[in-house]
Amino acid sequence: MLKKMQGRFKESSRGLGLALLKIFSGFIIGLTFALIFKQLLDVGNFVFTFIIVLFIGVFFKLSGKWQYTGVLLFNLFCVMTAMLLRMYIVVAPGQ
Repeated sequence: MLKKMQGRFKESSRGLGLALLKIFSGFIIGLTFALIFKQLLDVGNFVFTFIIVLFIGVFFKLSGKWQYTGVLLFNLFCVMTAMLLRMYIVVAPGQ
C-alpha cells in the first residue's frame, strides 16, 4: 500500500511540475506579446493582463500532449530565436 501511494505521489508531482513549466512558458510568451502590443497600440492594464492569460491558455492547450522534453525543446527554440533577433538588431546598421 505504501509503494502504491509513493507511486501516485511521484506521478502527481511530475504532472504538477510539467503543468507549472507549461504555465511559466506560456507566461513568458504572453508577457512578450503583451509588451509588444502595449508599445504598439498603447493598451491598458486590463488588455495587458488579458493577453498574458490568453497566451497561457493557448500554450497550455497546444502543448497538451507534450512531455518535459517537448516543452524544454520549445523553450530552447524560443531562446535561440530571441538571441538571433537580438543579434540582428545589434548588428544592423543604424538609421
